[in-house]
Amino acid sequence: MTHYLIKRIALMPLLLWGIITIAFVLSRSVSSNPLATIVGERNLGNPEIVAAATRRWGLDKSLPEQYLQYLQNLLRGDMGTSFRTKTPVSSDLAQRLPATLELAFCALVIAVVIGTVLGVVAARTRGRVTDSVIRVFALAGSSLPVFWIGLVFLFVFYASLGVAPGPGRLSPRVQAPEHVTGFYTIDALLQGNVPLFTDALKHLIMPAFIMSLALLGTLIRLIRAQMIEQQSSDYVRTARAKGMTVTQVMNRHVLKNAMTPAITIVGVSVGIVIMGAVLIETIFSWNGIGTYAVESSRALDFPAITGVCLVGGVIFLLSNLIADVAYAVVDPRVRLT
Repeated sequence: MTHYLIKRIALMPLLLWGIITIAFVLSRSVSSNPLATIVGERNLGNPEIVAAATRRWGLDKSLPEQYLQYLQNLLRGDMGTSFRTKTPVSSDLAQRLPATLELAFCALVIAVVIGTVLGVVAARTRGRVTDSVIRVFALAGSSLPVFWIGLVFLFVFYASLGVAPGPGRLSPRVQAPEHVTGFYTIDALLQGNVPLFTDALKHLIMPAFIMSLALLGTLIRLIRAQMIEQQSSDYVRTARAKGMTVTQVMNRHVLKNAMTPAITIVGVSVGIVIMGAVLIETIFSWNGIGTYAVESSRALDFPAITGVCLVGGVIFLLSNLIADVAYAVVDPRVRLT
């Protein structure tokens, strides 16, 4: 295990370098000019302002020179300055990332809890109406487009029925809690502000649930299939012969073995869920790195685009590493080398 961890951690800088290089080249391969974002449309006709901005942001240098300069700055912890916000990219990401992490963490909790419960119920009621309903729900969650479900939920539960809050992390005229973790729900609890916590939680539930649907559907089908397969194993018959009830066998043995492959799916999905929050954040006006990435792409904000890719790469690599380690911990038969 120790050797495996050292090897994986040692490879991370090389993998991140590859991600940064690809993001850098792709972002600068677009034919459009980012100077419109830097100096504004009105000043594009002023050659002095354009020349000064070009020198200021290093756009007068060749692509290899810009790349080497970016790597040197990155080694010093400098991710550059955003063309659009005129503030350090690291500061923008530090401000936006907690919103995305809060949304993604809630989505993962919903997916794991509900997916496990419904997967077990579907396996226990195999071939019955309950099983069929759960399987249809899982298939719909995995197949329907996220943006369509989000718009439908907003129209039905917010615009028509009025039982859910509108877009945003908080209601209008509600002041955000003092920044501690960046998670509004946690920060509100740390301040002892229960009404603020309730308001933040209400705004969090619907987008998190919609974000969880794809992973939720996958987990339901995987756990159901694994539990049905495990029920015909020799150890299950042995446990039943020893006098254990069906519920005891399911909870103590079958479910544990069925969850082993699910851990891998969840671990791989962490990075995908976080970096795939673009549509949900756009629909629900969620001020996270998803909307930051969209705004930066529209403005050809090269430093911001590369910074988002770097953060996404770190999250994806760490989530995969944690999933591999958890897989080995849950199943001692697995040996990581």
